[in-house]
Amino acid sequence: MKKTALVTGGDRGIGRAIAIKLASMGNYVIINYRKREEKARETLEILKTNGWDGEVVKADISNKADVENMARKIKESVDGVDILVNNAGVGFASRFIDIDYDSWQRQIQTNLTGSFYVTKLLVEDMIKKRWGRIIFISSIAGIHGVMFLSAYSASKAGIIGLAKSLAIELAEFSITVNVVAPGFVGTKLGSSYFGWLESIGYKKPLESYLSYVPSHRLAEEEEIANIVGFLSSNEGSGITGQVIAVDAGSSLISGFVKK
Repeated sequence: MKKTALVTGGDRGIGRAIAIKLASMGNYVIINYRKREEKARETLEILKTNGWDGEVVKADISNKADVENMARKIKESVDGVDILVNNAGVGFASRFIDIDYDSWQRQIQTNLTGSFYVTKLLVEDMIKKRWGRIIFISSIAGIHGVMFLSAYSASKAGIIGLAKSLAIELAEFSITVNVVAPGFVGTKLGSSYFGWLESIGYKKPLESYLSYVPSHRLAEEEEIANIVGFLSSNEGSGITGQVIAVDAGSSLISGFVKK
C-alpha cells in the first residue's frame, strides 16, 4: 500500500533530494516550502516527470498558525501522513557574543520548536494506524558542536534529545523515530558558513576543513537522502532512537579550520 510522506523544507537542497528518494520508493510525497513556491514546484515537476506523485504545501514551520493550517490541509487531503521528515531549518554563523536575541530565537523556533509542533500535530494518525516513520534532520553540529554556530548547534542538539525521548514513547505503536545528522554539504548554509569564516580572516576555510576530513570531501545530498529512505522503509523497522551521521567521515577529525 502506498505511503504518504511529508518533507518539510522539501523545495531544495537536502529536502529536495529526500523528496525525490521517497517518491522513487513509491511514496506519495508532500513537499513543504516556506516562500520559494517556484522551487517547490520544480521539485514536484521532477517527481511527475518520473511518473511519481505528490503535492506542495506552503507553511513556515516557525509559525504556529501556519503549522496548524498545514496539518489541517494534509489531513483533509490525504488523511494524515505515514512518513514525516523534519528537514526544514535555518542557521546563521556568528560569534557567540554577537548573537542577538532575535537570531537565537529564530533558529530555535524553526529548527527545534517547529519540528516539535509539526510532529505533534501529525503523529496522532500514525498512532491510530500503529505504523509510522519519523526522521529528524539534525547535524554533526548537534552532536559535537561547531564553532560560530552555537545557536544552530543548540537547536540541532535539542532535536536529538527530542527524537530519543519520542522513540521510547512511540515504540509500542510500531513507530520508529530516528535522526540523520549530515556533515557539511554544498548547500546554501554550508557555503555561507565557509564564506563567513573567510570574511573574518580565515584563509581558504573550506580547503582547510577538507584537509582534515579523511575522505577530503563534503557529504552529498543524495547520500543523506539514501539513509532517510532506508529508515523510512520496512527494512528499517529495527532501528529507532538512533543518530546516524552522514558526513563523509568529518566527525572523525580532531582538528578543524585554522586561521
